[in-house]
Amino acid sequence: MKDYKYVLRLTLTLLLITAVVAGLLGLVNYLTEDKIDALTREKAEKAMQDVLPAAHYEPIAHSMDGVTEAYRADDKGYVVRVNENGFGGSIDMMVGVGADGKVCGVSIISHSETASLGANCVREDFRAQYLGADSALAVKKDGGTIDALTGATVTSRAVTRGVNLALEFVKEVG
Repeated sequence: MKDYKYVLRLTLTLLLITAVVAGLLGLVNYLTEDKIDALTREKAEKAMQDVLPAAHYEPIAHSMDGVTEAYRADDKGYVVRVNENGFGGSIDMMVGVGADGKVCGVSIISHSETASLGANCVREDFRAQYLGADSALAVKKDGGTIDALTGATVTSRAVTRGVNLALEFVKEVG
């Protein structure tokens, strides 16, 4: 009988602790949600300017899987936001494609890749490999021209798929 009461008391104590922690996490999420959304929007807007500077970005309706947003950047080209799965999770990136159909910029908005490996996808020298591309790309291990990040082939393939998706989208729209 004593063991039953002990187990019940322990269970209720753990339930109470879990409920309090869950409530606190919910409260923190509620209090910071707007700020996080605003920072994410700012980062996306900066990425748009980085990949294809323009005075005005006109949203384009789309239904392509993987494309989260698309914009016409005046008469300069298109800015496409894509989401691809890398090794550590989702890679959110913005790709600029000029009016000539060539990649003019790639910006990584957010990722959860491994530090010092896949996280190097934000490096300028890695992203510069995509500039000027106007057709499907692949990493060297797959017979392409893109040098994969050392120890992060999955991440490199994800970024490459994202750029290819943006190029495909622009070809369909343009």
